[in-house]
Parts: sequence; C-alpha cells; structure tokens
Amino acid sequence: MKWARWLLPMASLAIVLWLTWRDVQGGRTAPGPLHPAHAAVAGLAQGAECAACHRPGAGIDADGCVRCHAAIGAQRAAGTGLHGRLPAAQLAQCDGCHGEHHGDAVALIAPHAFARAGVADPSRYDHAHVAFGLRGAHARLPCSECHVHADDAAAPAGGRFLGLRQDCVACHADAHHGAYGGACASCHGQEQPWAAAATFTHAAFALADAHAGKACSACHTVGGAGDLTRPRGAAVRACRDCHADPHGGSGGTATGLRLAATADCARCHAATNWSAARPDVAAHAARGFALAGAHATAACAACHGDGASAPRWTGVAPAEAACASCHVQHPHRAAVLAAARAVAGPADGCADCHRAADPRWTDGRMTAAHHVATGMPLTAPHADVACAKCHTAPTWAERYPGRSAGDCRSCHRDVHGGQFADDAKYAQCTACHATEHWAPHRFGIAAHAATAWPLTGAHEAVACSRCHAQAAGAPRAFHGTPSACVACHRDVHGGAFDGGGRPAVVDGRRDCARCHDTTAFAPATAPFDHARWTGYALVGAHAAVVCAGCHPPAADGSRQRGPAVGRSCAGCHADPHAGQFAVAAGAATDCARCHEVAAWRPTTFDHQTMSRFPLDATHAKVPCGACHRPVDATPGAVVRYKPLGTQCADCHRLGRDGQVRR
Repeated sequence: MKWARWLLPMASLAIVLWLTWRDVQGGRTAPGPLHPAHAAVAGLAQGAECAACHRPGAGIDADGCVRCHAAIGAQRAAGTGLHGRLPAAQLAQCDGCHGEHHGDAVALIAPHAFARAGVADPSRYDHAHVAFGLRGAHARLPCSECHVHADDAAAPAGGRFLGLRQDCVACHADAHHGAYGGACASCHGQEQPWAAAATFTHAAFALADAHAGKACSACHTVGGAGDLTRPRGAAVRACRDCHADPHGGSGGTATGLRLAATADCARCHAATNWSAARPDVAAHAARGFALAGAHATAACAACHGDGASAPRWTGVAPAEAACASCHVQHPHRAAVLAAARAVAGPADGCADCHRAADPRWTDGRMTAAHHVATGMPLTAPHADVACAKCHTAPTWAERYPGRSAGDCRSCHRDVHGGQFADDAKYAQCTACHATEHWAPHRFGIAAHAATAWPLTGAHEAVACSRCHAQAAGAPRAFHGTPSACVACHRDVHGGAFDGGGRPAVVDGRRDCARCHDTTAFAPATAPFDHARWTGYALVGAHAAVVCAGCHPPAADGSRQRGPAVGRSCAGCHADPHAGQFAVAAGAATDCARCHEVAAWRPTTFDHQTMSRFPLDATHAKVPCGACHRPVDATPGAVVRYKPLGTQCADCHRLGRDGQVRR
C-alpha cells in the first residue's frame, strides 16, 4: 500500500507538533530568572505571561516595554530625551542595552548601555540629549547630586533619571522671590560663582568709583531699600536711600556737624572716596577750632561722629587745652589721670603727656613721675625703655594690664624654662637678680647655703657653669643637678672604696666625704682607719709604714694604689731563715711564732719548749752564735738553726774517756 510508507513520517511529525504545543501551552520554562525589579511585578512570575514582553518568534516587544515604562514611551513618541534620540533600529531592540533573565547578577542597565547610546563615560555625561546643559559648576557634580537614585541597585518606580524639572528654582531657592523671573542663568550663568552674577549688567546705576567692585549684598540687603525682591524698572536711588545723613538734614537727628542743605551730598563728597571730604584748615578755624598737630590729620568722624558713632562734640568749639571735654572715653585709670593732673594740670587737660603738635596721639609719653601711679615705677633699667617695647598687645586691656614691678614674668621670658616656677622663694626673678641689671646675678654663697647643696671649701670658688651645664638651645640646668662627687670629679680610687664590705656611711658622711672634705682633697680629714676599710688592723711597726710600702702604684699611673702584696709576713718580708721554720715544705713561714709586730727583736722564741734541745744551766749561758753559725746558701749566707744535732759530739770534741775536751 502506498500510504504505508508515509505512516512513519506522519506519526513523527504529529509527535513533534504535540510536544511543541505541550511545551508552549503547558510546560513552558523561562531561559533564566527575572531581575528582582521585574520579578516583583504581578503577572511576570517565572514562566508566566511571557507575551507581556515577548512577541512569539520575534524576541523582545519594545511596545510591550513602554506599556509599563510610560515615561520612556513618551520620550520615544516625542523624539526627546536619551531614548527619544536613539536610532530607530536601536530603539526597537530594548534588549540591546537592557539585559534580563540573569537574576540580580546583571544590572538591568547593562554596562555597555551608555556607550551604545553615544555616552562613552557616564560620569562625564554633559546632558547632550536633554535641554539642561551641564556647564561650569554643574559639570563637576556627580549624577547622584541631582538624580538621587542614580546609583541605586534597583531603579525606583519613577526611574532613576526622570521626573526632574529643568529650571534653576527646581533645585535652588530664588533669592529674588520671582521678581526677576526664572531665567537665572541670564544674570548668573554657570561658569562663575553664583554671587558674582557675572552676566548681569548694572545699566540703570553705573557702578563707578567707590561703588565699583562691591558685592551685590553690600547694597542689596534683604528688607532694605535695595532689596533684590523689588521688581525691575524701579527708580534709581539717591544717596540718602542707602547712606544715613550724619548731619541731621531734613529734620533728622544730628550725629555730626549741623550743616545746611545736607541733601546735596556731592557738595562735599564724591563717589571716589566718601570719607575724604573735609573742610580745609582755614574753614575749620573759622568755626572756632584750629586743626593743628594730630587734629589736622584726624578723620571728621573721629570728632563729629557718623552714622555708627556719636559725636564727641556738638556745641561751640571748646578750648584746645581742654582735651577731656572731647576725649571723655580715654583709656586711662582715674589714678593715672590724678597723678598727671597733680604734676602739671590742667584739671581737664592731657597736655602734660600729649601735645597737639604730636603727629599721633599715641606719641604722647608719660614721665617717670606719672608712671609711679600705675604701680610700676620706671626705675633702671626700665627708665630708658620705649613705651612700645612693653605695651605691644593688640587690645588696650592687654597692652596696659597694670603689671607689678615684681612680676617679671609678665613681660620677660623665663630663661630658666620654669625650673623655679613652683618654688615660692624664687617666685620672682628679683629673688636672684637685681632690678637694675639682669647680670651679674645676686645669687651668692649665702643664697646657695639655703639650697640642698651648700657651697663650702674649694666649691666656693667654682664658677656656676662648671656644675650647672647648658645644652645647645636649652636653658641652663639648675634643678636636678647631681650632688654626688663622682658627678663632677673622677674617682681617683677607681671605686675601690665602694665595693662590698666597705662602709657606705662614716660618722654621718657619705661618698668622698667619708675621708675627705671640700677644703682640700688631700690630706684626708682623719687618719685612714685601715681596720675599718680593709679588715686588716695596722699595729706595732706596721702602723708606721707608708702606704706604698705594702700597696704598689697602679699600673695606669694614677694616684690609686694597687692591692696589698699580701696579708702574711712573707707577702712583704723576705724570710731571713730561708724556710728553716716553715711548718711544712714549701709553706710560708709564720714569723709571729717568734716575733712580734711591735719590733722584730727581741724574739719570743723559747729554746726550752720550742726546740729539741732544752738548754741546761751551762748551755743557757752560751751565746746563740756559738751554736748557730752562718752557712752558705742561696741567695746568700744564712744563720743555721735547723737541723742541728743534739748530741755533744755534734758540737764538741770528746776525749777517749768521752769527756768534752773543747
């Protein structure tokens, strides 16, 4: 049958079509998870209503996108904004810039999106697609300064960059409250600082002379006659609209000279320099007060006041000598004025210290008699010091604080670096220094005796700098100066008297003072106590031996003596018996067995008990040398004591009968 050969292909096609229909209608799956922003939209859950964004077989449906993103759709329709100015082919492919089905791993605005739209660097985007160009200060702002959601991970419902108005007052307060319209850039621009109003032309009122170069706020104060909220076209203001009349014209209260026709400011003043206007010397003299000395250069306002200060004088001109009539706000204390007036007068004058001929009022100088009233008499060396040398602070209270003559530190730097600041008896420099001169000081031996280190003996002649050193750039050190002898003097004994077993204190004295005083190092203050310092008492003949007899000089040539050659007799003395009385072979001989330290002779040797040969009555009368004769030995002859025989024949010749013959 012919149809049989078509059965298998037809069955396979039917199965494929059924599976396709089943996948599309029942078991469809998305290519990946939606971005959280889309996944949160009702109806766009995983695998549901794909047709909301996709056209079957045609990919992303741009029309479907703008059904949700209506603002973007409006830009596309109007051909405005970033989206409205994209090429048609690019505009139809939303997925070319916006990735989806990657979950939150990829942003909806892909990194390459701005580049595809013609913006190579988003951080330098100049608003080329919108009506509000970024220039000047605006060009340096980060996007987030105006678009607060620019850096959000997920765009808000209204989008990151849409919804802002493109006029100045949308972001900035209008200082003019609408009086000048909303085109702020027409006066301020964007390139220069806002307050400079760089593009504004002040045509109605030319800014010349003193008016030029001032900040707008200097004239246009809020609430004043020049408030910038007033509308354009207002009448140009006269001088009095901005400047107070200090002369009391037009029925006002006078704060300066009473002048007629004060409305005509130009009669005396020019816009170049308002304060330079003044009557000449002759004109002022005609009013009863000649301008001489410092008065000739004083500003008018100094005497006649201005809008900020009251006049010193408003009536008939006073006598020139009656200074206090005008200068009532002087800085002097009552005691100072009383002293000045008592010395020279007049009762209301200042002429004894200040003179009209002085170029400056501060050129006045107090006499020594006046200065006594301040509590600070000008005695030497202050008598010849210029006033400005002491009175230098910026304010009056600081320049003239009423210092005490004894308060040296209020004017002078403490050259001792505060070493004596906490010691009441040295609270003032005058405790050690004379008021007439700083050097030489008055701190002598008697003053030093009141310290912890009185100067005695040879120390009285030592210069201060020998003990009180001064490092470079530092004050001379007084506090903390060491008092130990070795801090200044070399220990000629090399520490021999400071070791173990040596007394640290002798009769209440320490250090070198245990043996020496400050008058002279040598001789010592008392005989050297050999037993106390060495444990070896010098008695008998040893007490008369010089130190060098037992202690040889030090190898380094110093005054130090070396250790004693020994404590035994053999350490210092040669054995005249050549070891005959040594207790054992090679041992030192104990001379004390027969001799005393008081004198070598006579000996304490007892022949009866200390020898093998007791002396009978006959032998006791025999001289020692008869039996103990010199014999040759090394290094020389020595008296022989032992060994000797104890038999008669050892010393005598005997007869045949055994009797001594000789």
